[in-house]
Amino acid sequence: MSEQTREESSELPTDVLGAQLRWRAVLGVIIAAAMTVMDLIMTSTALGDIQHDLGFSLPQTALVISASATTELVTLALSAYLTRIFPPRTYLLGLCATFVLGAMISANAWNMPILLVGRVVQGAASGAIMPFAYYLVVALMRKDEQPRAIAAFSFTVTASGVLGPILSITIAQWISWRALFYASVPVAVVALALALPGLGRMPVPKSLLGRRVSVLSVGAVALGLFFLQFTFDGGDSRGWYTSPTIWASTAIALVALGVFVGNELRGRHPLVDLRLLRNRPLLVSCVLNVLAGAATYGAYFLIPFYLTAHGYSVGRIGAVTLYGGLVQLVVALRLPSVLRRVNPMIVAGGGAALFAGSGLLPLLAGNSPAAALIIAAQMLRAVGAGVLLASLGLMMTRALTPADASSGSLLFNLARSLGGSVGTALCSAFIVWRESHFVATGVTRTVARFDALHDTLLVAVTALALLSAGLIVAQLRQRRARGSAAPA
Repeated sequence: MSEQTREESSELPTDVLGAQLRWRAVLGVIIAAAMTVMDLIMTSTALGDIQHDLGFSLPQTALVISASATTELVTLALSAYLTRIFPPRTYLLGLCATFVLGAMISANAWNMPILLVGRVVQGAASGAIMPFAYYLVVALMRKDEQPRAIAAFSFTVTASGVLGPILSITIAQWISWRALFYASVPVAVVALALALPGLGRMPVPKSLLGRRVSVLSVGAVALGLFFLQFTFDGGDSRGWYTSPTIWASTAIALVALGVFVGNELRGRHPLVDLRLLRNRPLLVSCVLNVLAGAATYGAYFLIPFYLTAHGYSVGRIGAVTLYGGLVQLVVALRLPSVLRRVNPMIVAGGGAALFAGSGLLPLLAGNSPAAALIIAAQMLRAVGAGVLLASLGLMMTRALTPADASSGSLLFNLARSLGGSVGTALCSAFIVWRESHFVATGVTRTVARFDALHDTLLVAVTALALLSAGLIVAQLRQRRARGSAAPA
């Protein structure tokens, strides 16, 4: 592909829509993305009620989340192709309708298999909504508007994270867990009302990949991601690589993904443009997003585990999380001006430092952390994670042209999803390993759990501190190199 051809294909006359329609389209899809986050949080919060009402076991409970997550990962891999074959208006309408259909199936499920069908249908839609939102930020927003769009994205998703636990506790307590799934209906209506007028008139950049696709690539990536997610979800309960099942699923995943990459690079009709990873800024943002995803999703696993070990009830855990979300909302309001004035890599380094600080506080407090310290740690974590993810999102959007937006947003979101799966699996496996080690030394199970959590926090803090230092040092070196190369 020549640079001239790529440049010509990247032209997108956004002034055809006008600022109001462009912003309405972007905000509408952002609200749709927030809807998927809110649904996940509400479902996770209400898992106990769902398990009790439908009468399934604890291992089956995990399937309610993993069924959706697995389907999301597969749909995410197909999202770049889907944006090439469907007009934006039809695409969003189909995604929202599919998500609401899945929610209705889940709300009216009378047994475990029907509930899983509903969650799979929801996952099929939610896996494509998030990259579509990033795609529109690149395709519709001018470069000077992208920091505000990314900050709006961060703010809206954070607000859904705050609203989710509140709605879950309130609706599940006063009505039923089934009513939680109906919350997606008004949100989807608002999202569509905002976005459809602009999307219907959106000038779509012509993709250089075309509308054809290799069936081998589709099958290989779907098979590979399914078995990769199966490995992450089932590894801990099966003893990881002491189990032949985990060995087999890992081998199938690696072979299938290897076939996918080889076919994509050689084929004439790729599913996604993997050659975009030659774009160094995009490659850096994707690699960093793997690390950020591992930290963020690992924290989602580690925090409830840590607080439960210290005697916190579900209600208290929700209250502590709410403090962090509220502070993150306030910070998100100031993000646009910060991202316009400060290099996003420096901002990402600052976010990683705050994230590291959130683990350092309970680490220093030992086995009896005060409530105020836990709340402060949650505030630091929420702000650090929000700033880190928003700045990486801006780095990604600045690295892409509209013609590359569908493939680039797919690669970026896939990086975070895979990082999240790895982070959660590593946290779980490390805690089990360290706890077994301490039990073998003769201490009680309770003391062993506290010691295992201490070691996990130490590793997490060290990794985040190194990430923060690396980001800041790398940017300072780039600045110094540009300064020395500048003419006198």
